[in-house]
Amino acid sequence: MISTRQKLSLGVDPSNAAAASPGAWALEKIAVTLVSPRPHAPQEMKPIVDAAVGANCFFTCASASGAGPVLRSHEIMGRRSGVFLVDLRGQATSEQAGEIKGLRKAYPEASVIVITTKDEVGALAEAIQFLGPLDQVSFLMSPIHHRLASETVRAMATQYLTRVNAAALEQSHADAQAALRRDVEELERRLLVAKHAARHDDLTGALNRTGFIEELTARLLRDRQRQNVMMIDLDRFKAINDTLGHAAGDDLVRKICTGIQGVIPSDAILARLGGDEFGVVVESCSPSRIASICEDILKVCSASRYIFGNEVQVSASIGVAQQGSLHSEFELIRQADLALYAAKREGRNRYRVFDEALDKATQYRLAIEGGLERALRTGNLKMVYQPIVGSRSGGVLGFEALVRWDTFEHGPISPATFIPVAEESGLILDVGDWITRQALRDCKKWGAPYVSINLSVRQFLRHNVGERILRYAAEADVAPSKIQIELTETAIIDDVERAAYHLKVMRDAGVRVALDDFGTGYSSLVYLKQFDIDCIKIDKSFVDNITRDRQSSVIVASVSKLACSLGMSVVAEGVETEAQRKILIAAGCDMLQGYYFSRPMAVADAVTMVDALPNVAD
Repeated sequence: MISTRQKLSLGVDPSNAAAASPGAWALEKIAVTLVSPRPHAPQEMKPIVDAAVGANCFFTCASASGAGPVLRSHEIMGRRSGVFLVDLRGQATSEQAGEIKGLRKAYPEASVIVITTKDEVGALAEAIQFLGPLDQVSFLMSPIHHRLASETVRAMATQYLTRVNAAALEQSHADAQAALRRDVEELERRLLVAKHAARHDDLTGALNRTGFIEELTARLLRDRQRQNVMMIDLDRFKAINDTLGHAAGDDLVRKICTGIQGVIPSDAILARLGGDEFGVVVESCSPSRIASICEDILKVCSASRYIFGNEVQVSASIGVAQQGSLHSEFELIRQADLALYAAKREGRNRYRVFDEALDKATQYRLAIEGGLERALRTGNLKMVYQPIVGSRSGGVLGFEALVRWDTFEHGPISPATFIPVAEESGLILDVGDWITRQALRDCKKWGAPYVSINLSVRQFLRHNVGERILRYAAEADVAPSKIQIELTETAIIDDVERAAYHLKVMRDAGVRVALDDFGTGYSSLVYLKQFDIDCIKIDKSFVDNITRDRQSSVIVASVSKLACSLGMSVVAEGVETEAQRKILIAAGCDMLQGYYFSRPMAVADAVTMVDALPNVAD
């Protein structure tokens, strides 16, 4: 292309020298410009041009150096300078050479038609040197033949159109390809961002569950090193969210994630799997090294930290699974999860390595869970009742309701086994409702003695437990005064405010409240006073040793005296011998319960016992 200086030398405005953006042009949009100093040349050439490309397409200028205004008028009218008629008749070519060269450089795509005479062939040969590519040049010899000249102009205009349209198409393709490349690059960039986001946790920057599984899968496919999977879950994390808010919980998660990253091997995988759960994969570690890493993680998680100005401390439970010959990523994660749950059941703030015994125990628990659901539907559970007697009279004062389950596959299963499973699975709410309704219906059958019903933590903290029990009592036509609920200290302290509400609802209606397993938990006197407990049940572990351990005897006596001073009654559980009975009476226990008096019995036997042994109040 011609430079700005060259265009100025021709009198062409640089801002308008270029035509409009290339496109599909027609002949009537082509400007045919005659460059000739001859006065009669325009009249001679206009009919020829009009016949070739149409009217209003013909422009003239006396010289190439004065072409500027003319060419600008082309552009104003929306035409392209496509054909130049350069009239060299009777002129010295050397004088026109510079100007024509400049014009040619300014419009390199244009077609040039040179008008000369047969006598000026030498000048024509000289002109060819600066007229540009020969395929863009044609000639008209004077005298000019009208039809031939018109065909020449039309042919050269058409040739020009072919070039510019081809160039426009090529440029369009190039622009489209460039745009496509930009789109592809942008798409690839966004895809990388999306892939990173899909595989990483936005809170901690660590891998998320998807990224964790992909990385573990890739390592297993390499099949070079044994992989060890650790599942980590924070203990008591919910309390942080509940008391300090979720922002504080997020801050704690970030800090613990950073701490874990600092104590695991540099080539290990760390992921936040969700909430307060993390996953770690380490390669080719000995059992002792695995133990060391787990201990370090436990220390990091249990360290005291300041969160939003508050000192907080949690702990963690860890489950470990080690790759065997046939382990898939999902099997390793499943095994690590099972080990994690076992660590939590065993007391938390510890790690547990998966083994076959744990797998069998898990399968057994799953079988219990499924069987318990069926037992609820089919009525395969049954109730038995153990009497609570007056320590001096021996009269039956009440019965503790106990559930039993005899299965076809496994035989009798102890409540100590299936009740925790029901707690974990959530079935305890349905099981508890069934026990309460059945116990109240049975209570109606034996008359005077009250029924004592155990409530689990999840049952007791249910939002409407008090109203529910009173509704079941009304359905069974049993007075609330003939109902005693047994709670552990854990059920009360887990949510003191809710516990206070539930106890008020039931005590206002006349329901008695007993604190079970007293002495094995927190045993706080504050709770005894705050919740107006009616009865304390001394745990069997103290009664077992009362005849041979003076300390146990002193504890029982102290509890009895405390209860008496607070206006509470005392039940000693697990009485099996006459010697135990005598010591407990001497210690001040007013009610006793145990095999010495009776094993748990069916409701019909309970009715018979009540009829045979008069109910004598102590």
